[in-house]
Amino acid sequence: MSYYNPFQGLDLLIPNAYRADVDRLSQTQPTGGRRPSPDDSPFPRVVDVWFLAVCLGARRGRRLRIEDPHKFNTGDVLARDAGRVELLEMIAIAAESDPDVIASPVDCLRIANEYAALGLPEVVRMVSEGSARPIWNLTDNLLDLLDER
Repeated sequence: MSYYNPFQGLDLLIPNAYRADVDRLSQTQPTGGRRPSPDDSPFPRVVDVWFLAVCLGARRGRRLRIEDPHKFNTGDVLARDAGRVELLEMIAIAAESDPDVIASPVDCLRIANEYAALGLPEVVRMVSEGSARPIWNLTDNLLDLLDER
């Protein structure tokens, strides 16, 4: 079943500098090979890494223009994910303080990509910081983040 998705055909971007980190954290293997363990690559897809990065960037309330972008997918990947589409629109509304921003899916996705660019270093840090395997480091760091008030 497909849902409302204004982002079809639009580019999902990350900074090229984080491409190797994102590939390592994702179980998706675009070049082929064995699928890594979720313990070491805690995200099923690259879009999942990107989405957490968007959320972390939005939490900080700052965005980062992507100087050297890497297109890892298109918004078509969100076709069965109505909740994420709606959240991306809400994030754009909050970022611009204007509900009319959702009339421009290009602007909404630009905002999301810029938040992701800011949030990616934090995702990489969360996975790496700790003495456990990446999935447990990420879990512990996300729980710590949720405990902050």
